[in-house]
Parts: sequence; structure tokens; C-alpha cells
Amino acid sequence: MATFHFFPSLKKKRCICWICLEESTYDTTWLLHTCCCNLQIHKRCYIKWLYQMHVELFLSDPTNSPKGADLPIITSLKCLVDGHHDFMTTFSLTEIWDTRPIWGQKSVPFQNDYMLNLMSLYTKRNNHPPYVLLKFGECPQCKKTSFIKRPTVTIHSLILSLFYQWQRITRYVIPLGVTGSFLLNPEKTSFDVGLWQLRCLFPEKVLRNMLNISTTKALDVYAQTERGLLSIPLTSSVIIYGFLHYLSNISNVSANAILFKWIYLNIVKAAGNKYYKGIGLPKIILYSNLATFCYNFTFKRFLDLMYKRLIRKGSENLYHGDFENANHVVSVDEFFIKRSWYTVLAEKILWPFVGKCTGGLLLNIFLWIQKRLKIEWSPNCSPSEFRMIFNIIGCGTAAVSWSSLKLYANYRRCQELEKINRYVEESCSEVQTDYS
Repeated sequence: MATFHFFPSLKKKRCICWICLEESTYDTTWLLHTCCCNLQIHKRCYIKWLYQMHVELFLSDPTNSPKGADLPIITSLKCLVDGHHDFMTTFSLTEIWDTRPIWGQKSVPFQNDYMLNLMSLYTKRNNHPPYVLLKFGECPQCKKTSFIKRPTVTIHSLILSLFYQWQRITRYVIPLGVTGSFLLNPEKTSFDVGLWQLRCLFPEKVLRNMLNISTTKALDVYAQTERGLLSIPLTSSVIIYGFLHYLSNISNVSANAILFKWIYLNIVKAAGNKYYKGIGLPKIILYSNLATFCYNFTFKRFLDLMYKRLIRKGSENLYHGDFENANHVVSVDEFFIKRSWYTVLAEKILWPFVGKCTGGLLLNIFLWIQKRLKIEWSPNCSPSEFRMIFNIIGCGTAAVSWSSLKLYANYRRCQELEKINRYVEESCSEVQTDYS
């Protein structure tokens, strides 16, 4: 409907499919030629045409071929029409472009967003060869091979679309940002990110005492030079540099992660007890650890159970399952929507900021309820410390909400894969009926 709103001329456009010769009003079932020829074709007719073309190319006798001989062709078509095909790959922009010389500079249809990604899967892992279509047909009028856009099949889901765009954005931004930081000054970049995250959660008064410095603005000056970074106290440097690593392992239950978190939190606790006389940081750390424990052993296990049920229901629709190495263990929450280091890194970097925004919203709701119900209560701490508590609560709320949204996105992705499988198999079965 959005297409008709912005392009009202297409609403009344009459199209004639040059394969089946059917005429109807333009809608999402049609594909327009991009080669300047005034031709149109049905998506389903184009899929049938590609299927028939490759059956005649690979199978010498389509009528007497064994059952399942056309499975690679059908799988290729499923990958072709998948409108969210980036969910199947875990490679960043840099890794994908590393494989470009394999293909050279020859222009082929859908190379950028279809075959190049599949080739990356093959060259970067020890997997089975990917299913790649060899021909995409040509325009019957101008004979160009690049004459039509890639046909896509998706479901209407705002959450799934947002997750897809988020993954595509992180694929571009994070690798380029990491590359730029290492080319310029990785030590300063890591320091700035850690300090920014701490400022999102803790007020200036708490940070000033925790980091044993008169003002945190001085840290911005120290971070400009190597000598300034070396002049920062060791405990303060460990707290700043290790904060992102702590957030990355907060839900990790491995022995090394538990040991690191225990050491890091003890350093923070010791610094807080030594320099800060306000609200007890050990209590905040204790309650945070209890909340993390409850998340890992109750809510996360519940999510894993739901993911396993979803996998049992929709694993048969995972057309690209054979791209995975047999020795590669896939996490249950990455079975339908795969994530890589750049997505995880982006989530951990932005988590304190999102937690701060969520905590501010929760604080406003709390104050509104207190005012509405006329509850006379004041916390035994300063306003900035009270806001810090809500920032930490906001981080927990954001983590639970994000995990729930990921589960829903995986559920919708499972439905989308089912739709893609049904669409392609029904289209191919009509051609198989003609052969028989």
C-alpha cells in the first residue's frame, strides 16, 4: 500500500505477463523490467521459468529423473526469493568484500546481494558448495541478462524488519568503526567507549570517587596522549577498560567468564568502599548479581525452551541448514536469525545507553504514580544516586525486553521461511506436473 501512496500512477497501471499473457492491475505479485523495456512478468511465472531453465540444464531427462534430483535447484530458488536472506550469513562487509576478487568485475544479476553472500559462505567456511543459480534468463526484447530485480517473498512484520535493518546497519558500521579505531588509536577508542558507558549508568559524583579523580572531565584530557593514559591510576584504568568486557560476559556462565566477573566486581567494590561514602555500591553489585543469576537460570532457560520448541516446529523449513558445518554448534537463539561479532558488539556498546533511557522512563513512571497516588516517600540517597539505581534497573529491563523481542522475531522468521518454502515448492510443482 505504501507503494501506491508514493507512486499513484502504478495504482491503475495494467500489466501483461509475457509468459502466461495474463492481464491485471499492478500489485506486489508483479515484477517490472529494469532494462527500459515496457514489459512485466509475474513473480511466480519468473520462478517457474527459472526452475524449468535449470531443470533442462542439469537434468538430461526431467520426466524420468529420480525423486529429489531437483532439490538443489529448488533450494537455490528459495534462497533467491528470501527477502531477508542476510539472516543466514554472519559475515561483515569487510569479510564479504574480501571474496570479491574470486568473482572478478563481471556484472551478473543479483551478484551483490545474492551470489556474493553465498560465495562468502563457501570461501570462509569448510562447507558444502552453495546452491547458486547459473542463469537468470534474459529480456525477450533487448536480450539483456540484467533486466529485472530480484523477486522477494517476505511477511509483513515490523519487528522482523527492524531486526533485519539493525543487522544490516551493524554489518556496515561496526567493522568500519573497528577498522578505523585500530588504524587511528585503539587504546584511546577503548578508553573512550568504556568511560562513555560508565557515564551512562553512574552519576558524576559516584564516578569521581570510584575512579579516584577530582573530575571525570580530566580523563578526557588524559586520553588525548599516551603519557596521559599512563598517568591514570591502574585501578581506574581496569574499571574503564574492563567495563565493556564485563557487559559482554554478564550472561556467560563459563568458568573463565565467572572468574573474570568476580575479579572485576571485587575491584569495583573495593574502589567504591575506599573512595565513596554514599549509597552502598556493594549492595547494588549484590542485587545486580542476584538479578543476573535469576535471568540466567530462570528467564534464559525459559527462552531456550521456547526456542527448542520453535526449532522442532520449523527446522524443516530451514532451507540453508546444510550451509552450516557439521562440527559447528549453533546456539538455539541463532538457529533462524544468525548473529556475529559485530551485532553482539553493537548491542553491548549501546546497552548502557538504552538502559539509561529505559531507566529514565521508568523513573518518570514511578514519580507519576507516586504523585497520582499521593505517596509520601523519599529515598535515603541523593537524586543522582536514585537515578543511578533506575539506570541499572533500566539495563535489566532492556535486556529482558530485547531477549523477548528476539524470540518473537525468530518466531516470525520461522513463519516467513514456511511461506518461502510453500511459495517456491508450489511454483515448481506446477512445472513438474507439466513434465509428467
